[in-house]
This record gives sequence, structure tokens and C-alpha cells, in this order.
Amino acid sequence: MKVCKNVYKWVHYPEAGGHKIYFSTDLDMPGRDIIEYYRTRFQVEFCFRDAKQFTGLNHCQARDLRKLDFAFNASMASVNVAKIMRNEFYPELSTGLLKSYLSNIYIFKRILARSGLRPNRTLNAKLVKELFGFVADAA
Repeated sequence: MKVCKNVYKWVHYPEAGGHKIYFSTDLDMPGRDIIEYYRTRFQVEFCFRDAKQFTGLNHCQARDLRKLDFAFNASMASVNVAKIMRNEFYPELSTGLLKSYLSNIYIFKRILARSGLRPNRTLNAKLVKELFGFVADAA
């Protein structure tokens, strides 16, 4: 095993037990800062993962930089709005399940608007709950 002399190694012992080893090339950086940078980095990566999976970050086919910039910003903003909405109103749901619920509600409202029907809310409340329950069962 080759060991670099210009790499700082810091071992962290969490309260839950075990240990984690963090590395940095900045020899003057305190160990706590290394942990905070790693945590921040993973939060950013979770945002990119959610943007790719749920808000179409990779789906833009534009070539113009302004259009690409708009598409990327819209995707990341959608992820942030979804996280805020989930944390505030639906903390028990995952981001994917929240997206499925919102998509189903949008399609349901669009069908009703196109059909011209005025649904009886009290009569259909149980049916709507069952319809959206299918998503929870599938997840």
C-alpha cells in the first residue's frame, strides 16, 4: 500500500460506536471541518440524485447555454420546493412518493377539467383516497 505524505487522516468515533476515517489534502484543516465538508458534500449529492430521478435534470436536450441553465435551475428549484413541502406537510413520505402523489393529483384534476364533470366531493372522497393509496402500495 502506498502512503502519501501530503494527506491528512482524521479518525472520528461516533457516539453510536465504530469509527470513520476521513482524509484531506489540507494539512492545516481541523478534523471537525473535514466532517462538516463531507456532510455538506453528501447533501449536495443527494440533491443531484433527486433532481436526476424525480425532476428531469438529465432530460433537457437544448444546446443553448441559457436554455440549459434555465432547465438545470428549474430542476434543482423543484427538488428544493419538494423537500420543503415534504418536510412541512408530508414528513412521512419519501420524495418519490410525494412526486407520485402530486402527479396523480394533477392528472386526476386534468381529467375532471376536460370531462366537464363536477364531482361530488363527499361521495368520491373514499374513492380518491383508495386511488392514491395504490401509489403507497406500489412503493
